[in-house]
Formats: sequence, structure tokens, C-alpha cells
Amino acid sequence: MAITSRGSPRLGQRLAEGGAQEPGAAAGRTSGGEAGGGSDQEPGGREREMVLPGPLLGSARRAILGSAQSVLWGLKSIKGSCHNFCTAVFKDVTYKELKSLLNSRQITLIDVRERWEIVEYGKIPGSVNIPLDEVGEALQMNPKDFKEKYNEVKPSKSDSLVFSCLAGVRSKKAVDTAVSLGFNSVQHYAGGWKEWVTYEFSEKKKGN
Repeated sequence: MAITSRGSPRLGQRLAEGGAQEPGAAAGRTSGGEAGGGSDQEPGGREREMVLPGPLLGSARRAILGSAQSVLWGLKSIKGSCHNFCTAVFKDVTYKELKSLLNSRQITLIDVRERWEIVEYGKIPGSVNIPLDEVGEALQMNPKDFKEKYNEVKPSKSDSLVFSCLAGVRSKKAVDTAVSLGFNSVQHYAGGWKEWVTYEFSEKKKGN
């Protein structure tokens, strides 16, 4: 948008000194009454447009470009976070699938129930107990601290994890936490401890 200056010969002089000299405003120009301090119009009655000084224009351009660049970096960051979440592979596993995985030692089974639940009701053999409110911190620990606290080898982001709880509610939240932290091979035992003990009891009964 053009900004016009009315009745201010000195403004035109300052703009010229700042590097924004207007066409036809060279020293010695006297047409149109300018030498006498009269008019801010070009010949023909057209008003002169005020041009921003070079340094001010450069600052404005840098500010706009800097803001645009910040927005682009923000979008890239969001895209990266979304990529980790959206490309992670996780699914529900059945009782038989989980038992087979445990026997082959191909996964780390994490039970996210509270410790008192494990003591009172028991746990799936081969599982490691990490209460839900500790999962995020535990998965970011260094291996030495993890080993000392949970007495297990800390899984890497490429290892296969399975989360379980009592009946699939807390373990689903743990799955979301692991995926958000970049673990890309995560599975969910939705049946949890309730389903496990039911099947185990049934199999033992059949064996008798």
C-alpha cells in the first residue's frame, strides 16, 4: 500500500538522503514550484509515493522471512512426531500367540499393573512389572539404571514389546506411550491377567 506525503518538502529530502530518491528529484530541479517549497505533486498532478528507506525495508523483509522459517521448522517437527506415531506397528495378540512368543523368547512382556497386584494375584511367567505411571520414564532410562531397578535388560527401540495389565485398559495406554517414544514394534495383550489365568486354569484342568 502506498503512503503519500502531503505538504512536507523536508520529508522528501530525508527520504532522498536515506537512499530512496524519487525519479526526477535530482538537485537543481525547479519545475512544479519545488524550489520554492511549494508542491508535493509530480508534473501532471500525480501525487508522489513515499518509498521506505533501504535499511527499514531490509529489516521488515528479514522479519517476515524469519517468521516464515520458524513456521516451517514447526511443521517439520510436528510431521516427524506424527511419523513416529503413525508408522509404528502394533496389534493385539491372543493368548496362544503370546504363549508362543514367550516360549521363543522373541519379545519383552511388560505388565503395567501395580506392584501390590503382582504380589497378591501373581503374574505371567517371564514378564517384567513396570507400573503404568513409570512406563514413560523407564523406557527412557539408561540400560544400567533400568537393570538395577527392574532386574531386566532394557529393551531397545527396535525390540519387540508386548504390554499387558489386568484387562487391557492400562496396557493400551502403555502402548501409546511406547509408540510416542519411538518404539516401532509394539503389541498389546488385551486379554490381560484375567484371560491368562482363565486359559491356564482350563489347560491344567484338561491335563488332569
